[in-house]
Amino acid sequence: MNPQRTDSPWLHIPKPNPGARLRLVCFPYAGGSATIYREWPASLSPDIEVVAIQLPGRGNRFMDKPVGVLDAVIEPMLAVLIPYLGDKPFVLFGHSMGAMLAYESAKRLESVFPFPGSLKHLFVSAFRAVQLPRTDQGRYLLSNDELKEELRRLNGTPEALLQNDELMELYLPTIRADMQLCDTYVYAESPPLPCGLTAFGGTADSGIPQDDLQAWETQSGQAFELHMLAGGHFFIHSEAPQLLQLLSDRLDRILHQHTSA
Repeated sequence: MNPQRTDSPWLHIPKPNPGARLRLVCFPYAGGSATIYREWPASLSPDIEVVAIQLPGRGNRFMDKPVGVLDAVIEPMLAVLIPYLGDKPFVLFGHSMGAMLAYESAKRLESVFPFPGSLKHLFVSAFRAVQLPRTDQGRYLLSNDELKEELRRLNGTPEALLQNDELMELYLPTIRADMQLCDTYVYAESPPLPCGLTAFGGTADSGIPQDDLQAWETQSGQAFELHMLAGGHFFIHSEAPQLLQLLSDRLDRILHQHTSA
């Protein structure tokens, strides 16, 4: 059962693959769009379809108002994603803010998804374990100039964009809403997810130390892995070949386990 609803603005399918045996659902980092994942299908098994989540206020949804409230993001997104996934197995991946969105989606899917056991794995990247106290709070309340400096510190926004006042005027509302999502996030204690979990971190990402990534282990009821890659917070770009190789290897194992089951 899969109606293949690819017309929704919430879903971006870089390379539609109706015959895929496994779907990889990807969530963007703050300020990012679904295009982060447009090249990923070329590095993964042809048995995998990449489904990138497009949040309001970016990409082809640039005219939609950005949303800074978790439930107002997750609920309408899942209402579209669930029928698209159908009865095929899937995994979730998120980088930075996207890791939190992926985790919260995993929790809710476990309780409402019509095909139990379909979630095979959760991949979280560059985000400290959700049960740990938040260290960044109130960034969405910063002035525009202060917010630009925070973006400069994170080193994920081109300097040319940061110095373009007209473009930043358009970009900052989306960043502000995304930071509100992160900074106001409140973890609700939950049992471990009934799937494996893999965490990725950057060795030069001073804001996300290895111990904070290792703490994700308590959120999985099955196997846990942690991989540290060279690079800072945006190693998803600077170390893309290594990240995609690690991801591909783990996905191939999941495909093999699913075939053997």
